[in-house]
Amino acid sequence: MSSGAAIEIWCVTPSSSGGWGPVTALAELTGRVFQADVRFIHPSRPYGPARKAFAHLPRRRGGGGRSLLLIAAHPGNLLSVAEAPVLAGRFDRVGAWIIDSFWDELLPRFARHRNTFDRLWVTDGELVDRYREATGAPTGWLPWGTDALQAQQQDLTASRSVDVLRLGRQPSAWDDDDSNRAALSRAGLSYQGRFPLATDGSANQRTVHDQLRRAKVVLASSSLDSPSAYRHPARDYLSARFTDAVANGTLIAGSPPRCQAADLLPAEALVPMDVSSLEAGLPALRAALETYDTRAPLRLSRHALRTLDWRHRIRTIADELELSAATLDQELAQIGDLVEVTGP
Repeated sequence: MSSGAAIEIWCVTPSSSGGWGPVTALAELTGRVFQADVRFIHPSRPYGPARKAFAHLPRRRGGGGRSLLLIAAHPGNLLSVAEAPVLAGRFDRVGAWIIDSFWDELLPRFARHRNTFDRLWVTDGELVDRYREATGAPTGWLPWGTDALQAQQQDLTASRSVDVLRLGRQPSAWDDDDSNRAALSRAGLSYQGRFPLATDGSANQRTVHDQLRRAKVVLASSSLDSPSAYRHPARDYLSARFTDAVANGTLIAGSPPRCQAADLLPAEALVPMDVSSLEAGLPALRAALETYDTRAPLRLSRHALRTLDWRHRIRTIADELELSAATLDQELAQIGDLVEVTGP
């Protein structure tokens, strides 16, 4: 078995801020538990013809047991490994974890049966066979998760002063904060709309988690029901809003994602809501808050520890790349102890 230092981690995202903060935070966590440095790459433009041509060169294997893990924002970022040291044999094993794997049409031609990657992991369970068949690489499902262990460092039982929190893009009928606030106020409910986001990804993640811990319910809906220029036109997916909410013990109101990964969310966390209008959605919110159980946050956080924590996914990577990671082992044992102490 290799030591934790025998892996390099590259994280390729358009930036480190905004919606990419959860991905860079994942990369930082992965680097820490492997005791490895993380190289952050933010391409300023799409990869050009020269790199695409270079990528078609065969990859030699060597490197004395070293591995490379690429955490890629989308399949097009697989081209980032088309560098001379990688293709010349710096690594024995190269694996890639594709975050927005639902953009499978962006899969580069060089990755199709070129034997460049020893392992692939995708966040969309529906597409495992698609990637395996397209690339010839063993492909597994590592769905979107959350740092539930970190959330446990905070007091999840503290009084929650916000009834309803808005997080991220919303269905059209729920997109205007002033309208939302007025409607919820008439119903006797408090509302927190858009809050300032930090430019630094890690700081932004801390802000999001802090806001979630202050709220009983967060508004979050399916990507297909929440218009944006960057969503996939036909595929739904599980995003950080949902998993982070569960880790912080916050109920989720809206239209749940319609995808395989959504089955990992506990039923107790979901408040299905008609998002076609404010009037249609308010009854579900009122009912959820009238019956709100102050013990729910602990149950939700326990589910996140057991099912959603990133370390379970990283353990799969460690096993399949034949890596040891003492810090990862220790923190998984800590998760096991917490789950046992807090009950089923």
